[in-house]
Amino acid sequence: MPTTRAIVDALRADAVGAAVISVAILLLFVGAELFGRFTRAPTEWTRKGTHVGAGAVVLCFPWLVQHTETVVVLSSTFAGLLVGGRVTGLLSSIHNVERRTGGAYYYPFAVLLAWILSGGEALTFCVPLAVMAVADTGAALVGQRAGETTFRVMDGSRSVEGSLAFFGLAFGVVLTGCALDGRPGWPGILLVTLVVAILTTSVEAISVRGSDNILIPYAAWLGLDRTLRLGLSDLGGWVEGMILAIGVLLATRERAGLDVAGGVTVFLIVTLTWALGGTTWLLPLLGLYALVVFFRPDRLEGRVEMVFPTAAGALVWVLAFAHSGAPELHAPYVSAVAANGAIAGLLLAPASVLGRVTGVAVGLLVPSVTMAWAVPGTPLVAVVLTAFMGLGLYRLLERTPLMGKRLVATASSGLLLLGIQAMREMA
Repeated sequence: MPTTRAIVDALRADAVGAAVISVAILLLFVGAELFGRFTRAPTEWTRKGTHVGAGAVVLCFPWLVQHTETVVVLSSTFAGLLVGGRVTGLLSSIHNVERRTGGAYYYPFAVLLAWILSGGEALTFCVPLAVMAVADTGAALVGQRAGETTFRVMDGSRSVEGSLAFFGLAFGVVLTGCALDGRPGWPGILLVTLVVAILTTSVEAISVRGSDNILIPYAAWLGLDRTLRLGLSDLGGWVEGMILAIGVLLATRERAGLDVAGGVTVFLIVTLTWALGGTTWLLPLLGLYALVVFFRPDRLEGRVEMVFPTAAGALVWVLAFAHSGAPELHAPYVSAVAANGAIAGLLLAPASVLGRVTGVAVGLLVPSVTMAWAVPGTPLVAVVLTAFMGLGLYRLLERTPLMGKRLVATASSGLLLLGIQAMREMA
């Protein structure tokens, strides 16, 4: 954590730039509020206008400020301003929308996250935020005006037309940003742009309640970072992952009965797991998917509510591995997959005691044995035991109003195994 002295020194060094940014954001908010009140324009107009305007301001960060401490202060201040505007009603031009969304509150933290991940480097900071500001806004406007082919997400809907608009704008933003920066050269720039545009479009298509303001910049940064920092050779993993994901969807389209959002979720999970982890990370997850799809298709709900929780806890470990490169995270990851398998076995098995016991056992063992076969010498017993404890935690949480029960339970099983591994190393 930065000390008070470090924050003060950073603000002094970045005083001019921080002042320019602060005045620009305040003028943007005041202008949007006055415009909305005097013209009675729809809130969606003023909200999207400030979304794009704020995006234009924050794209100047790499040239106006240099210290992370300054960005922390600016982001926290404007988050407080947004919360205060909500409480007092002074920012009705941003907050008075009928749909449930926390996107406005996520925006400052998306800027901070992009700064931390990119280290303030212009390309990997600006392009993700520009995709969020431009492509997300364009998709919303097209969806509202011309969105006729809709599909359901967790608590709302999206349109195919809006997603196509997002893809086109994201492609243009990424291509422009990479071309201006001169990285990578031709023709690799086209492949990088295509990968990032597909990745961010898929994320936007299934994001709900404004979470896309965090997830879109992160997905764009991840695609750029893995291809630009590690080299274009890493692009092959992304392309292979997308092709493999499409193959999985085509092979299971009839039995899985996935809706559009569920299919997009499977596409994202397979792509990310393959691109970031490779064969040994994808096999346990495919084992779980095959178990659920091929053995109980009559009781499988192909909606995103069923698909996403089944793999969310495991995906946390995949992303942790991508950031750390620590191979010891593989066993906790498989524990999370096996815990998901046990939960799926419990939910999809026949109602009899024997049926549920069998379902849990098969759900536990299929991902675990798949891992043991792919990676000899893995702690199979510890994986199964911690996954079973994850199932127990899920059962405890099942009757509570807590959201993300399966995510909490399965991620916890992985954390437990990670703790066991750490204690063994210390002993």
